Amino acid sequence: MLYRFLVTITTVSLLIFSCASAEDIGSSLYPYIYTNLNNWPCVRLLNATSTIGCHAPKTGSGVLYHVKSQNQMDDFVAGQFGSSDTYGIVLGYNLLTRDNINALQSTGRVNGLIVLLREAMNQNDFQNLHSPEGNCPNCQFGLYADDDDPYNWNPQGQNLLESEFEIPIFGINPVNKISTQIYNFVMKTVEYNEEKGYDNYPLQAVDFELFMWAAVNSETCLRRGWCEAIGGLSVYSTPSVDIQADDKKSIVMLTAGMDSRSLFHDLTNGAGHDVSGLVGILAAAEALSRVDTINLPKHILYTAFSAESWGYAGSQRFVQDISQPFTCTNKSRAVTCPYGSSAPCTNPCVRSLDFKRINFDQIDSIIELGSISMTTSGGYWAHVDDIKTSESLVTTLQQQQNTPSSNASIFSIHPAYEDNVQRKLPPGSSTMSFLKQKRNIPSVVITDFQKELGSLYNSDLDDTLKGLDLSSICQLATTTAKTTYLQAQGNTSVADQITANCTLVESLMDCLVSNFSCSFMQSYFNVSGITRISHYSSIFSFRNPQPQLLPRFVFTFLADVTSRSSPTPSSCATIQDCKQGEYCIKKQCVQTFTNYHDAYGTGLKYDESSGKVLVIDSTKSTWTESTWNTPVFRTFLVTSKTQQAVELVVGVLWTVISIVTVFYAKRYFKKTFKIE
Repeated sequence: MLYRFLVTITTVSLLIFSCASAEDIGSSLYPYIYTNLNNWPCVRLLNATSTIGCHAPKTGSGVLYHVKSQNQMDDFVAGQFGSSDTYGIVLGYNLLTRDNINALQSTGRVNGLIVLLREAMNQNDFQNLHSPEGNCPNCQFGLYADDDDPYNWNPQGQNLLESEFEIPIFGINPVNKISTQIYNFVMKTVEYNEEKGYDNYPLQAVDFELFMWAAVNSETCLRRGWCEAIGGLSVYSTPSVDIQADDKKSIVMLTAGMDSRSLFHDLTNGAGHDVSGLVGILAAAEALSRVDTINLPKHILYTAFSAESWGYAGSQRFVQDISQPFTCTNKSRAVTCPYGSSAPCTNPCVRSLDFKRINFDQIDSIIELGSISMTTSGGYWAHVDDIKTSESLVTTLQQQQNTPSSNASIFSIHPAYEDNVQRKLPPGSSTMSFLKQKRNIPSVVITDFQKELGSLYNSDLDDTLKGLDLSSICQLATTTAKTTYLQAQGNTSVADQITANCTLVESLMDCLVSNFSCSFMQSYFNVSGITRISHYSSIFSFRNPQPQLLPRFVFTFLADVTSRSSPTPSSCATIQDCKQGEYCIKKQCVQTFTNYHDAYGTGLKYDESSGKVLVIDSTKSTWTESTWNTPVFRTFLVTSKTQQAVELVVGVLWTVISIVTVFYAKRYFKKTFKIE
């Protein structure tokens, strides 16, 4: 009896010790087996009808293999390279086409892709690039959604951004210390495999995990709590601090988008697409701040919209809110209003009611700057919805263009319809949201393209100042500021004196594209160690909306250039040091009419009573982003399948031998020591 008790206790103790030891051993051995790498994944997005982006329902690993050319890609797909092993493919962005991705998936031998972006590509790889967008991006939510035959703005577009891939895809762009270390490590492992001819094991392999929880569509995932609305905070500002909805003064609006889009959201930059237009607006606002704009017959309103790449979410919600009656109920909410006692209304919860001081019907003209980076010569193009309505505005712009004789062939503004083809407004134009509500507003959208969007439109490669014509952006900002001043019925002699600050344009482009911690930014924020910021609008938090770095800067900058000094000037460290209604800008308390405005799809509604987000209109923007498990991208040494099979057989045999040995040893000890 005592023997059995001791055997039982010993066995249980050994089992517990073995489990604990196995866990400890696994944890302690992990860093010797795997190398975890920071990663920038393509993720899953959803709307009212479908899903797009990347999702891997199960984990996978494969030998790292570098595909360097289309010929190598074709050979791999045809089975002329490699064994039956699975692979993790490293390839340049130029090879990331829809056809190539589908072909790789069809082989059944690829478990994931690692895409090398601009700084990891050869110069030759930039030839024959095509935009990852579709033929008419965002058009299903724009002004021409019901047109039977919409204009094809992107005939070479690959439509990657609207596709769904059941495979993990990660991007690498070595632009800072961390990403450079990751890139160097990946390339070192690839070189290791190349030296071994990809068949002399052990080889370097990669392990992928990219599980997305959301599925089906936005309505389904919101109901399950597996996704969140895409959005952010727009910014609007005017030097008319005393503007009122009933002051009977018309409004001249100057606008630009604030976000961009690409396959890898964390790496989204949009230097030519969104940053150039935004900088043009900010430079024009600064130029106008040096003349009297408060006493003009018309108001000047600056707007920078967030989430425009996602169904014009920012501009459509702004138009909806300033054109419809606002009803405050202050009823109980499922979640406390994040703005606390300072909120003018807690149901619906809003941070400010200043948007009701903007009378939509008083907007009498709109000038929008889109992609104005001038990467190719030919000048700028003025796009209009209706020639008869907006031709006079285009003419004023042409009259005010400040063209140095030396650059006369480069900087000029042409009507986009001068070839007698009326393409109307290009994709991405926030102006569409206003014209949807009131079609006869004179408006113009200025871009650096006439007929096609360009190969870098919404591309992960649109992330550099190289090739951008900053002097032309500055000249266009001057022309835009002069035209805006004249549209507000300002004096011609004063308009002639308005000039944009070209040094400011250079600083803004540098800060917003490649170095957010630049010296210029230090006058607004105490930031350090931040190089690039993502221009993806991110997700909208209904529980506690907070501005991302980009809208926060735009808010502060516009508040600075449109502000009035406080009647009793005082210094400040934070807004708490200023009087109610004042802001702390550059350590001084100022009065300004500058505000944030919620930006998320107008097809979505936040139910204050339940705290849930609902889909209320599937024809409007309903974009959401899936929640996910932490993406995994790690490398390790792998042996051949033959060696793995041998190791398995040896392990099984060893286990069987151990069991047999224990069995016969037990019989021997019982017989030898005569234990019953």
